Amino acid sequence: MVEKSNTGIDIILTFGTKLIFLGGSFIISVLLARLLGPDGKGVVTALFVVPNVMISLADLGVRQASAYFIGRNIYSVQDVLSSSLVLWIITSFISTIVVLSYYLMPFTSEYNHWLILIGLMYVPTKILVFYFNGIIQGQQKIGNINIKVLLSFITNLLGVLLLVWILDFGVYGAATVTFLVAFSSLIYFLTVIRKTARIEFKYIKPIPKEMFKKGIAFALALFILQLNYKIDIVILENMVSASEVGIYSVGAHLAELIWQLPAAISVVLFARSANSKTDGEASLRSARLLRLSLVSLLFVVMIFGLASNFFVTFIYGIEYQQSAQVINLLLPGVLMIVISKILHPSLAARGYPLYGLAVFIAPLMINVVLNLILIPLYSVNGAAIASTISYTIGGLTYGIVYAKKEHMKLRDLLIVKKEDFILIINILKKMK
Repeated sequence: MVEKSNTGIDIILTFGTKLIFLGGSFIISVLLARLLGPDGKGVVTALFVVPNVMISLADLGVRQASAYFIGRNIYSVQDVLSSSLVLWIITSFISTIVVLSYYLMPFTSEYNHWLILIGLMYVPTKILVFYFNGIIQGQQKIGNINIKVLLSFITNLLGVLLLVWILDFGVYGAATVTFLVAFSSLIYFLTVIRKTARIEFKYIKPIPKEMFKKGIAFALALFILQLNYKIDIVILENMVSASEVGIYSVGAHLAELIWQLPAAISVVLFARSANSKTDGEASLRSARLLRLSLVSLLFVVMIFGLASNFFVTFIYGIEYQQSAQVINLLLPGVLMIVISKILHPSLAARGYPLYGLAVFIAPLMINVVLNLILIPLYSVNGAAIASTISYTIGGLTYGIVYAKKEHMKLRDLLIVKKEDFILIINILKKMK
């Protein structure tokens, strides 16, 4: 049975969880940067780029399809879970083979057998976490998703303190922690799901086929989006030193922390949109959330940009000073990509994921071409410029397409209104 929840309360609680997570992620980022140095940070970052891109494709949209089928009461939780597990076996096997093939290529010679093993174990674990997330999202158990986020942070922090700092295992410890974060999430989701369904591998015709048909569009859209976010690291890995990759990753990580709050909104938004009675209800909710997000994040971006040079040098050390330039170059694009990060889950949950696929193919191609041109000229700064141009084009294009489909004006998506603040005040009053 799908639990009913209040969107405003869910968003506030999820925001609070994300704020804790963001603060923790920042602390962990500083610890890893200081303990590993630019070289080690670059190796660990690059190690998980291809696995994460592959995971987004191997997801097959099962997570979103599960939320859709359960949220609309089309199939039972048990049947969707059993079918998801069957698909997981297939996707995990194929994905692991692809990632192994990548690790065995000549330009990845810095990865020894232990690092490769960690990367390979990470793939099926993370895929299953995604599949379980869809089951829980479809039941609108947003609180459990928030608990998972907090658990991931605690596991990450304790793991870094023990394996990287105290035991001084370096990149091996950092890579192991990344796997343990995924594994702890899997164990928690497993305990949650077992309260409402049995863990049973069973092919229930025609659910796997229907999940694939519904989900493949989600998967392709998500794959293009993720590839657009990560292609810079893949290209940098082959064109600059590990130290420069580490410098870029610190700047990119700090800049991208900004869009974690809209990502928190999208979790709630997807679950609520999948259960919305009308498309109009979902689109109005999405537009309001986007307007509020943009106006608040604009101030964050401005302050962050002004303080980045002092902030990075003081916190991370002089060896990461160039990361401040990366941050400032990425910030405009990060702000603009928030448009698609909020609007895409709303459309995808209502069965229109192909809009994201269609919109972001061109920005991805632009990103690749600009990276190949600008990295030889400006090193990591070139990658940041390429990403910002791509993000800006993608975000604005998605906003235009969304407005046209929902018969709205673009300014109604982007410009905050008086009633938006009134809504926030009313929600805060209800929390008292």
